[in-house]
Amino acid sequence: MSRPSRARSLHFEHWLLLVAVICAATLPAQTARPSQSRFALSSGCYKGPASTGLSKVVTKDGKQIDRTYLTLVPKDYNPHKTYSLVFVFHGSGASAETSMSWGLQSAPGAAESAVFVFPQGIQYYGGQAGWDDSPRGYDMPLFDNMVGEVESSYCIDTDEVFVAGFSWGGDFAIALGCARGDTVRAVEVNSGGDEFKDKIDYRSYRYLPCPSHIHPAVRYEHAEIEDQAYRAPEFATASRFLAFQNQCSASSKPVPSSDPAISCRVFEGCAKTYVECPFSAKLGHGIPPNWPRDTWEFFASFRKTDRDVSHYR
Repeated sequence: MSRPSRARSLHFEHWLLLVAVICAATLPAQTARPSQSRFALSSGCYKGPASTGLSKVVTKDGKQIDRTYLTLVPKDYNPHKTYSLVFVFHGSGASAETSMSWGLQSAPGAAESAVFVFPQGIQYYGGQAGWDDSPRGYDMPLFDNMVGEVESSYCIDTDEVFVAGFSWGGDFAIALGCARGDTVRAVEVNSGGDEFKDKIDYRSYRYLPCPSHIHPAVRYEHAEIEDQAYRAPEFATASRFLAFQNQCSASSKPVPSSDPAISCRVFEGCAKTYVECPFSAKLGHGIPPNWPRDTWEFFASFRKTDRDVSHYR
């Protein structure tokens, strides 16, 4: 059979186009749905009912050991509204209750805006309770499991996972920024430094190259030179590592601080925000007075507005 001529083929194409135009004109108008790109909705959205208030939850770590964490969910939780997810990691020998006692959840606007998680560390190879901050350690899967469980139970904007930690918990927050930067949006490190083979060389960070190529924004608070737990120059070395990780230039400029004993500066040219806030050594190895408000304000600067997502369903 001979092939149809080009003229006949074009005539047929014009006829199909005419039919398509007529059909489009006669179809009822469609109401455009709002774009869902504004929010990254977790699988827990629209589910209910869900437990609210304070709960203790059991999950597994990388060694399949039972681990516990506390969740604090707004009493007026609404599954049609997105919330941030905030982790707070305690220091050496402390507990989930300790990290909850620091009061981040009590900062203005925090309690109604986020689901808070206070994980419980376990003895690290027979020592104090703390965290395995190796990218291949047993606490990275613990973190993954906690994120997955909370996001499957509650309506979380998965672009708003925040991590705070003090001392050893701050070390783990730095490690999460290195290994789970694709999950964590911002971290607040208080008086932590993580591990360097050479304490004067940030390039000797034990976990370089970082498993994640994406890194979160960071706010780093620490004593000006050193404290009882972290001796010089570890804070300075950790700061250089964090600036390197976020591709910052060497220049910085001062930013306002809520406490005259704290001098904050923001680094310039960064891929993600990096703020460093040294405080007076008189405060020692502890939580600065305005830490809850300052930390929440830093996290909140990365949150979105208009949390109602009921019309996206």
